[in-house]
Amino acid sequence: MQIIYPSLIEEAYYHSKKFNPAITKEEIYRHFYEAGLIQENGEPTEAALSEGYVKDYTEDWDLDFAAFLTIYPVFKQFDPKHFKKIDHFWEMDLTLQERILDQWEHEVFTEEEAIDLMAFFEDRLSSEAS
Repeated sequence: MQIIYPSLIEEAYYHSKKFNPAITKEEIYRHFYEAGLIQENGEPTEAALSEGYVKDYTEDWDLDFAAFLTIYPVFKQFDPKHFKKIDHFWEMDLTLQERILDQWEHEVFTEEEAIDLMAFFEDRLSSEAS
């Protein structure tokens, strides 16, 4: 049986493997849970959010572009003309998406920027693949 871990655990696993190749997702989940950073379902606790240990990437409907950039500051470096609100959420044109994914693959972004990108693309790329 394959266990599907929450995105927070997947992100921590991705980054932890660089420093400890033997670490498992289960170990990360247990550590985060025992430290009070996540609830049993993998969602961050209020304490983790308020202390700044976990960033909330929740996009509300009809955000203005400045609020969108507050959630995803990585996009401040790109021309706003590439972004458009579609069905109440900000999306980017295909040209910029391909450019960003290429740069990401070539490790142009900082670790924090990569986390922002992972959060932004997580649902968008998986829904496009379906």
